Amino acid sequence: MLNLLVEGLSNQEIADRLIISLATAKTHVRNILNKLAVDDRTQAAVHAMRRGLV
Repeated sequence: MLNLLVEGLSNQEIADRLIISLATAKTHVRNILNKLAVDDRTQAAVHAMRRGLV
């Protein structure tokens, strides 16, 4: 999920790629943002790359 977020995929594209519902993808993205303590997807991607998470 985090890799797809870093790739810049939208929630719908993530849902399609993982064969999950859009609501589930949104929930996972929100949980990632909360766990990384960031405000948006861009900050999550930067944080993940700087920390070597992806």
